[in-house]
Amino acid sequence: MKYEFPKDFLWGAATASHQIEGGLTNNWTQWELKTALRNSKRGIRPRVESLKKMANEKENYFSNSKYSPESFKNWKRDVEVIKKLGLKAYRLSIEWSRIEPEKGKFSKEGIQYYKNLLRELKENDVKVVLTCWHWSLPIWLSEEKGLLSKNIYKYFKRYVSYLYDNLSEYVDYWLTINEPQSFILSYLVGIWPPGKRNIFNYLKVLFKVFPKMHIGAYEVIKEKDESTKVSFAKNVVSVVGYNNFFLNRAIQRVSNWYINLIFMDKVRNHLDFIGLNFYFHNRVGILGLRNSNDRISDLGWWLKPQKLYDVIKMMYEKYKLPIIVTENGLADSRDEDREWWIEESVKAMHRAIEEGCEVFGYLHWSLLDNFEWDKGYWPKFGLVSVDSNTKERKIKKSGKFYKEIIQRNGL
Repeated sequence: MKYEFPKDFLWGAATASHQIEGGLTNNWTQWELKTALRNSKRGIRPRVESLKKMANEKENYFSNSKYSPESFKNWKRDVEVIKKLGLKAYRLSIEWSRIEPEKGKFSKEGIQYYKNLLRELKENDVKVVLTCWHWSLPIWLSEEKGLLSKNIYKYFKRYVSYLYDNLSEYVDYWLTINEPQSFILSYLVGIWPPGKRNIFNYLKVLFKVFPKMHIGAYEVIKEKDESTKVSFAKNVVSVVGYNNFFLNRAIQRVSNWYINLIFMDKVRNHLDFIGLNFYFHNRVGILGLRNSNDRISDLGWWLKPQKLYDVIKMMYEKYKLPIIVTENGLADSRDEDREWWIEESVKAMHRAIEEGCEVFGYLHWSLLDNFEWDKGYWPKFGLVSVDSNTKERKIKKSGKFYKEIIQRNGL
């Protein structure tokens, strides 16, 4: 075998609560009520003809619609398909609104759902990577200005403390927050809740709120057990200048610093490993973005999985922390490019490991076709499809290919 991985390498997949659970009431479901009709008419369309009807449906843009995998009801089906794929690890997130639907009042039913799920995973020797917060908020917190609430740090630490006290026996790795520098586009572009563009709020959330949320949660967990492994999920983008002109090189350096390093530098002393999400490779310069887009996903994203090597190498050499790829995937409804994407990603990781980078896991995004935020359900990221009527899980051809990699522990 040409690309063999370390014996205990964690091959897995990832999901997020709001994107798969169904039956939720939070700030995002409220936002969907306001924006579903607009999103269905806004003119952003899939490149695949068969998806265009779905993209025009208002129902596509409701996370609780018929398209939901309804994992809250069907979690045993999820575990069954995880077993069939032979996954060694599973990343999932906790839905804050399910745990604390009213301020200061924690739901026994909510926490029991996650206990049951995590216990089942543990009994099947699946390592758990748990995300405490993956973008959605309880309505009561949203009504207190959400992330801009004066009490956000107190609330988040209380919530994380409750999660740890109830779930820690089942969790192997903790992620406090997911992709802070993606989410703050809510305050810059306004396409996600709260939908109010404000550059000052953008800067406050980036430079103050998110760092303090992560550090506070990290310290809460470490006070309970110093040996617990804690990090957050960082979106990392491969950025290059589109030629060697000195201004383009300068723009590349600034872009790389701002996108990839600025937040990491603020929290680097409160990390036990790096959770690395990778989707994008961009060529930048004085004329803006100059991607060739020779191979693109259904969302129009340029596909350069080989660049996973570059971002692993950069992050490991700068921070000297073990890395787990916490998200990596593509929207591919016809399942034509996913095998190639996985194969190239595996080769990229192997090359990084051979050159001395400590990479201990790979979690493909996503286990299931799910709700892709303002795009709704038409982008298909899953290794597994979900029948909208029966909720049957069916492993795709690419999922079977990934299973073979897991069984061989390499390519």
